[in-house]
Amino acid sequence: MVSLFRFIAVFSTVLAGAWQQSALAEDDAAALVRLHKEIAAAVGEPACGNVAFCRVAPSGHDACGNPSRWVVFNNAPGVREIVETKASEITFIEEEMHRGRPRPADCRPAAKPRLACVNGRCVLGDTSY
Repeated sequence: MVSLFRFIAVFSTVLAGAWQQSALAEDDAAALVRLHKEIAAAVGEPACGNVAFCRVAPSGHDACGNPSRWVVFNNAPGVREIVETKASEITFIEEEMHRGRPRPADCRPAAKPRLACVNGRCVLGDTSY
């Protein structure tokens, strides 16, 4: 009888831990969606007169340790602080999601992308065309 109670206690603890991990994963996914929306709202349409108005910030963390995306914005007052704060939160969440998983064998360091001002808008890309 004691071992049945012990089994139930251990099983309940395992189930509670699994549920908590699942809830945390859902919370992380919801937080990522919210943070991406907040960045998009802060950046809006990153207008520029030339490329000197444009900025880029890394956001997130992929399995290789590189940024999972790059955020393009202009140098409007207050935007940089919002983007960098939200991007670092995204990076923290995604680092935690990848923690403990093996790194892929074919990882390469990511190069910082080039910025361009095309049709009055800051964009990522090669301007050598």
